[in-house]
Formats: sequence, structure tokens, C-alpha cells
Amino acid sequence: MKILYVDLSPGLGGSLVGLEQLLRGLDRAACEPVVLLAARNPASDHLRTLGVPVMTVPAFTVDTARSTALVRRVKGTAFGQRLSGAPAGGRGSSLLWVWLRAGRNVATRTLPLTWRLYRAIRAVRPDVVHINDAVFLNRPAIAAAWLAGAPVICHVRSLRPFEFWDRVWARTVRRFVFISRWVADDQVAQGIPAAKGRLIHNGVDLARYARLPDRQSARGALGLPVDRPIVAVLGRLVAWKGQDLFLHAMRRVVDAVPNALGLIVGETEVYSRDFGPRLQALAAELALGEAVRFTGYQADVPTVLAAIDVLAHTSVAPEPFGRTMVEAMAAGRPVVAPAEGGCLDIVVDGVTGLLYKPRDPEALAQAIVRLLRDPQMAETMGAAGRTRATGLFTQERYVSAVAGLYGELKGPMQLS
Repeated sequence: MKILYVDLSPGLGGSLVGLEQLLRGLDRAACEPVVLLAARNPASDHLRTLGVPVMTVPAFTVDTARSTALVRRVKGTAFGQRLSGAPAGGRGSSLLWVWLRAGRNVATRTLPLTWRLYRAIRAVRPDVVHINDAVFLNRPAIAAAWLAGAPVICHVRSLRPFEFWDRVWARTVRRFVFISRWVADDQVAQGIPAAKGRLIHNGVDLARYARLPDRQSARGALGLPVDRPIVAVLGRLVAWKGQDLFLHAMRRVVDAVPNALGLIVGETEVYSRDFGPRLQALAAELALGEAVRFTGYQADVPTVLAAIDVLAHTSVAPEPFGRTMVEAMAAGRPVVAPAEGGCLDIVVDGVTGLLYKPRDPEALAQAIVRLLRDPQMAETMGAAGRTRATGLFTQERYVSAVAGLYGELKGPMQLS
């Protein structure tokens, strides 16, 4: 069975981690995978090392920065202001302006990308096209698959209210994968038939957590102090991940536990390059000084998790899943997370960690302080988290469930 995986994200992220797990776990005698990525995605070379053919397509066929600059220049003219119905520098609101912008996007982005994807799908001739994220991020890919007559599975990893075209293309999708109950409930509420969907949690490669260094050794490897309680937040530096919420909470944590150290682990997202400097400025404004460190991207996540005492999950929008929480549990670390989204599938409040009121820095700080002041409770929760991770969120369960979904479309498949 030939599967074409399509992921048009611009860089590394959770969707590509999940894709890599599928590629590693599926039986190649039963499944022939081919991957289609956006051009210049850094995952291309890595996935090729797995022995998987990787194709790329330009996500856009025009220079979007120049296109946006041109629109701004036109809008800044007297004619553009009359056309848009807005003052210079304002947001266009006239119906004609909205339609003109939509037409530009279709002509310069949607149609060219759909045509390129259609040609790629026709060249591969897959039995199934596996779209590796939500409908709203992949309309051209779903349209191209429909035109090519290939059945589509849509792996919903992101949430946003449906627009008109999302509803149109969702009807053509054969099966949906929902990565949490929160995602499943959202998609069904927006009109996806429940019978089309399958709840399949993301998995974690637990082999990476089988032999972790002890806390002191891990801290030594990372240049961290061995005698301070450490809480960390892991993830791309984007606003919705809530690292600014973490900083506000850390100001309160340090007031209660003066030797506490907070780590912000992650790199700036390509579309959010100003957020990292804003976080640095906020840390200075809050006078956190040596109480917070920005580590940048860390490839060795197991060692980072082995070094810390608590993982804080701080998303300020509902997290569709939250892989880092499962990783922390696999490492035997308690998790503090907002009581919404995919966190509710992962963290058992008072058992594997603590849930707090979303977007509330005081509630977040109180949960962190509670765990830092009670190492025995933190250790007990960490052990319970490890048991839960190994029982529910393994890579093997994840791959087996997705393989079973392929089997619903064409014959049974086996794991390697």
C-alpha cells in the first residue's frame, strides 16, 4: 500500500515528529511511504536518512514579503484608501477590497500550489494521501488529492473555526485522526461526522527514556547548578505557547522559593522572530536576573528533562495535544498544565501532576511552588506519570492505530 504523506509546514514541529514516528514504525513490506514537504523544510534530509523518498514543492510561487509590501503601498495611496474603505495604515474593510485580496491569494498562492500538488500526487499514484495536519492548513493538498482521485486521511493536529472552504473540502476527506478528545469534540461540533474520526493519541519513543542520566549528571552536562530546584517550559517561542505567562509566574515563584531557577527551552519560530526578544525584555522588566535562563533549542530533550524537577506547560490557547508533557512523564517528572485542551487527556490532576486555571499566572505559580516545596510529592507524581506514559502513549500504540486506519481503507497492515 503506497502512502503519500503531505506536510506543508515551514519548519520543524510536532507534526513532523509524529510523521517520523510513523515512518519508523510501519512495516515497509506492507507500506511504501513517500513524503511531500514544503521546499527548504529542514526535515527533508533527516527523513531521507530513514530510507524514505522525499519530494518538495514551493509553498508559495511569489515573494510573499514583496507582495504584502505592494499591497501596503497601494493601500497607502488615496486611491487605495477609497478602494479599501480605510484610512492610511488601517485595515481594509470594504467588500470589494476583501474580494480583491482573496482573489490575489487564490491567483498567487492557492491555485499554483494546488496544481503543483496535483502533479506530484499524479506522479506518485498513492493508494492513500495522508494529510499531516488540519484541513485549514491543507486546503490545496486536499483539493489536489480530490482532483487526482486519491482517498484522503486528515491528521488533525491544529484547531481553528471552520470557514466556508474548510467545510467544503472536509466533506471529501475519507477519515480523520484526532489527537485528543478536545480535538475530536471540536471537529465533531464543527460538522465532521463522528463516524469518520478516530481518536489516536500521539506516542513517544520510550526507548529514549529507558536509561536517563541521574539528575546531577544531567545538570552537569547542561551546565546547570546542581543545588537549585529547576522548573522548565519547553516549546517553540511563539506567543500562544505562553512563555510570557511563565515569566510572570516565575516572578511569583522566586518570591516564594528564592533559589528556584526557570528554564525557557526552545527556539524562535520563523513567523514569530520578534517574540524571543520580547521575552528577554520581559524577563529584565520583571527583574528575574539569574532566576531565568534562555537555553535556545536543545536536541537532547531526555537529558533536559532528567535535569529538571518540574515541567510547566503554559499554552495560553487550548493545546491540541502536548507531546512535551508525555515526554516529561516518561522521564518521571511531574507536569503542571492548564486545565483545558489535550492536557486533560494526559495529566491526571493530583496523580501525575497538577492542573491550573488557564492563563492565570498566580495559579500557575502556586502549582509550581507546591511541587518545588514537596519533593516527595513531586517524585511520587513523576513515578505515576511514567506508568501512565508507558501504558497509554507509546509509539507502538500510536503506529498500530494509524496502521489499522489504513487497513480500513485497503486491507490489514502489520507493524515491523
